Amino acid sequence: MSYDQMTLLDLKKLCKDRGLKVSGKKDEVVIRLMEYDESMDGTNQSATFSTPVTNMQGQMPVAPQVVYGRMTSQGIVINRNTGTTSTVGTVIIMYGVFRMFWALGFAAFGDGNLGWLLAPVAFLVAALFIYSGILLSQEYRNGIYTTIATFILSGTLSVIFSGEDLNPVSVSIADGGMMIPFSMMCTLLGIGVAAIPLLLTDEELKEGWPPAIERLLNRGSSGKKQIECVHCGHALLVPYGYSGKISCPQCGKQSQV
Repeated sequence: MSYDQMTLLDLKKLCKDRGLKVSGKKDEVVIRLMEYDESMDGTNQSATFSTPVTNMQGQMPVAPQVVYGRMTSQGIVINRNTGTTSTVGTVIIMYGVFRMFWALGFAAFGDGNLGWLLAPVAFLVAALFIYSGILLSQEYRNGIYTTIATFILSGTLSVIFSGEDLNPVSVSIADGGMMIPFSMMCTLLGIGVAAIPLLLTDEELKEGWPPAIERLLNRGSSGKKQIECVHCGHALLVPYGYSGKISCPQCGKQSQV
């Protein structure tokens, strides 16, 4: 948020909204707001807001609606509407929950047969579906690949353990493996659903993994991640969790991390 471009009245309104002292010259108020932003960086706090939109300056009036977002130290972040990727993620999560209850049923009432022995494997597969669905709902590109890999694993197990006895990893219960093609079709259908965000959506998907997973993957390493300079594309190494400005040795320009 560029405080220098705001009027003193607007700056004082921000101070009032944040419970800060209002009086003072513009430079004093700007410093006060910047100190508040730095303290917010340390605590990762944010305030949720909603504001009605009735018309937009310079345009035709629009129907009343509500824009939801949150105020952070970096400015206003608008929450995006639920898109194709997050919708697919929700479906995958629901499917994973169903598979998990299916596995728990065999674990509780399997009586030591094949279904009871395969229940832990089925539970693990269900957990992978839920995890990949969460990644999709958060619009991570790796969520798509994880979901596809999980469907391939699930389909492979379904073919291997197909037979007369019902079990938690296979839908095939016919003699001679007559339902193996059906298992393969279900797997391909699942892969097609998981690939929908890659084929049909124009959403900008997030790269990498969620921060907590990134920290686990990079534990014991140099503790730095590689990013590209927004000005020249030069590779830069910055510590994980760092937030601020960095200078590129290639072009000499600063970038915000």
